[in-house]
Amino acid sequence: MNKKIWALMLTLILLLGITAGCGQKSVEKSTTPEKKAIRIGYQASSSLTILAKAKGFFDEEFAKDGTEVSYNLFLAGPPMNEALAGDRLDIANLGPLPAISARSTGADVKVVGRAYSDDLYYGLLVRPDGGITSVKDLKGKKVAVQVGSGAHLFLMLLLQQNGIKNADVNIVNLPTSDHQSALETGNVDAVATWQPFVASLELNHSGKVLATSQDVIRTVGVYLARNAFGQQNPQLIERFLKVHQRAADYLKSNPDEALALISKESKIPVAALEKSIKTIDWNLNITTDDVKVLNESKDFLKSSNIIKKDFDIKELVDTKYLVNIGIK
Repeated sequence: MNKKIWALMLTLILLLGITAGCGQKSVEKSTTPEKKAIRIGYQASSSLTILAKAKGFFDEEFAKDGTEVSYNLFLAGPPMNEALAGDRLDIANLGPLPAISARSTGADVKVVGRAYSDDLYYGLLVRPDGGITSVKDLKGKKVAVQVGSGAHLFLMLLLQQNGIKNADVNIVNLPTSDHQSALETGNVDAVATWQPFVASLELNHSGKVLATSQDVIRTVGVYLARNAFGQQNPQLIERFLKVHQRAADYLKSNPDEALALISKESKIPVAALEKSIKTIDWNLNITTDDVKVLNESKDFLKSSNIIKKDFDIKELVDTKYLVNIGIK
């Protein structure tokens, strides 16, 4: 064998070795597990999420397998819907209207747990010196509300209950953070909002409670998750729910410390938080009554043309995560 042929064979052997090595590296890379992550959405009113975040419950739980946790603060439910639909968020605490609206617009989301239930969660407050003494006095008045929120649903139901059409009231789309100044300056005559903002406005003497959700609708807040995320990461959803159960237990057994921590991050006074949580049920279980309330809310929104597409409410609720952690 001459030198040229020997050199050619040696070159081919080297090339085959390099190619095999590259193939091996490619296989090794493809079998490396992808790092998991969970993106949590919350509001200033999401007391349990804030408490769990402040106490490090989420970080402690998800550090067990290196799951990365990120927190995203929102003013209300509608922008949370956009983030869920745009794959910028995995799970969030929402009111009934945003959750129903999300499913109606075709978003692949699921209610995976109950965040809270409270008959007094929503309230309509008027200016103390405004001369409004009944809901019927709202005709022709300006009422501020975060459009698309659960408080918006409460307001529409309250108006209907009192024989007032939506068109008879000047509804001003305003975030909860601006309600106090709007009332105090007289820019609006009333506001419809939720706890703990109801309690805060009342304690600050900025607004007087004219009506609550007690005689209008039982409030059910939910944990809403992207279905694709849940299907791919069922255990992350289950662990998220377990953390909230832990936070609820901690709030019950250590109220002073818990409320101080929630107040520090949410910027809501402890007195308002303490007043607002007295009637809240933090049980995670989604009951048949909860599903009934969601269905009634959905039917009202459809009949009022607030949502355009109807759907079976059972398509929205998925209780398997609760069942898997022993909550039925």
